[in-house]
Amino acid sequence: MLKGLIAALGIAFGATATAGELLKNQVFDRYSPLVASDEFSRRVFTPTTHDRLQRFQTHLGRKAIEHTVDLANERFEVYVPSRKPEAGYGLLVYISPEDNVSITRHWKRALDRSGVIYVSARRSGNTHNVYERRIPLALHAYENIRARYAIDPNRVVISGYSGGSRTAIRTAAAYTDVFTGALLIGGAKVMGEEDFAPPPLALMTRMQREMRIVYSTGSHDMPNRRLDGRSIEALKKRCVAGVFKIFDRKVGHELPDERTLVRAMARLDAPLDERSLASQNECMKNLQPQIESDIAAAEAAWADGNRALAGERLGNADLAWGGFATERLVRLARILAPN
Repeated sequence: MLKGLIAALGIAFGATATAGELLKNQVFDRYSPLVASDEFSRRVFTPTTHDRLQRFQTHLGRKAIEHTVDLANERFEVYVPSRKPEAGYGLLVYISPEDNVSITRHWKRALDRSGVIYVSARRSGNTHNVYERRIPLALHAYENIRARYAIDPNRVVISGYSGGSRTAIRTAAAYTDVFTGALLIGGAKVMGEEDFAPPPLALMTRMQREMRIVYSTGSHDMPNRRLDGRSIEALKKRCVAGVFKIFDRKVGHELPDERTLVRAMARLDAPLDERSLASQNECMKNLQPQIESDIAAAEAAWADGNRALAGERLGNADLAWGGFATERLVRLARILAPN
């Protein structure tokens, strides 16, 4: 009786799709340890914000809840391509701007050609909280797919469209040890602005030297093309080597077509070349003095007794440089706000 009811509702508990099959209401049961509260905070927030949260928990004498979603109540869409590559499937974790948008036939064909599994969480659109739902659901999706299918760890991509793209780039930066690439469609956030700081140094270094990031916003989508330009400039300023643009010249604010997606996936599969890595080394030589200068300016303001200016400069440096200078940022923040 229960199995019949589940089947009638179209819900798949722990099911594994066959080649070319789409599961629209998949239920997952594995929680990613990478989004447990303290680990999530360390990766996603600025160094001083993470430190304040840790100190606040210590003051209260209790920890934050480990996970902010109940997977029993969540549903995911999974598409398994018709072709499985010898090294294992690629994986594309997709963040939609809407709650219940299904994969298109054009994307299915592109994923078939590339041998890439697609997974996307329901109820993860722009109206939902980035920290409590959108990023965690993407990581839980990854955790469950890799447990059920043979995944090539060198072909794991985070993607999103419009507001989903803004979340995808933050997820990519915070989880460079999970994702080898990011496919950003319809405008991406700018590192160093709003709430998007460089992640801890080990993760940032992987982003600089290993991650491939493809911007694929339609040529007629000018507001988001301009946003992409600022996003690309911010990554290059922070010496991220693998930044590329692949787009359809005929479209506006919409998803890329099959051919464009295949081109983007091929670019995401290709490791960075020696020339790009050499340029990244040269970039870092120029970046380090700028980081040093900004933090030294905040420390100097404090030494001069100007607490307000020191706090302003510290906040700017914390957001701009984040994991590049965690220890110095946190040290000054604790002096300015010891409690």
